[in-house]
Amino acid sequence: MSRRGLLLFLITSVLWGVPYLLIGVALEGMGPVSVVAGRIALGALVLLPVAWRRGLPRLLRERWRPLLLLAAVEVAVPFTLIATGERTVPSGLAGVLIATEPLFILGLGLFWGKRERLARGAWAGVALGFLGVVVLLGVAGGGGDAVLVLAAAACYAIGAVLMHRLFPDVPPLTVSAGMLTLAAGPLLAVALVTEPAPQASTRVLLAVLGLGVACTAGGFTAFFALIATEGPARAAFITYVAPVVAVASGVLLRSEPVTARTIAGTVLILAGAAQAARRPRRPCPQPQRAIPLGPVQGDA
Repeated sequence: MSRRGLLLFLITSVLWGVPYLLIGVALEGMGPVSVVAGRIALGALVLLPVAWRRGLPRLLRERWRPLLLLAAVEVAVPFTLIATGERTVPSGLAGVLIATEPLFILGLGLFWGKRERLARGAWAGVALGFLGVVVLLGVAGGGGDAVLVLAAAACYAIGAVLMHRLFPDVPPLTVSAGMLTLAAGPLLAVALVTEPAPQASTRVLLAVLGLGVACTAGGFTAFFALIATEGPARAAFITYVAPVVAVASGVLLRSEPVTARTIAGTVLILAGAAQAARRPRRPCPQPQRAIPLGPVQGDA
């Protein structure tokens, strides 16, 4: 990995690992929908100037229906589920549960669309990952609200498939800005109607500002820059690093407890997700003569 790629990787790992901590802080003075609405509105405002020059007006005009669907599945619903779940779920645990997204993506491939050849042991990885979920559901804060966070991971998986199918020809940053723009208004309206006025202390305001500007707008920008620099395969390893950042920040900054069961569940989920997301080895070409061959290195 190049020096620029490594820097972008570290930045993205932090920006996608600390949102769970900031959500927990923001919930001290705001309802979950208000937290999400503020986060999305700020992120949209930051990304709009760049996306506007990259075709966002045309995208909103010509393809607003599929973009609205993607905004619901990839942004509005999962963000709200995570914030609602974090009323009782520790931020570190929430970050780890979101790492099950690759497991859901693999499961979706059975019923939705063209099936791809899987790497050996992919389903063992799924079983391993969900064993980790079972382990984590038994820790403090891993009760019913943890299921909401798992549902958010499933939404992210569906959103990833939809984005790949519906917008393969559109710059990802433009799609992201469009999703945030379409989701912001309805969420702000729902927050105004359903939740009390925020008790906005400086600590809470800074948390929402960090969520919107740094983690949402900055996270998307850094991630897509990482893909452009190092390619999607290496960028995908963020899935396994961001949860570690989430756990570490929760322990260091909010004194969240870490037990042996928490560590075991985290390791099982990350190992299972890594195994499930592996690409199959490329078939070895047939040799012209019967010459013994050494092991063939495939894509990990």
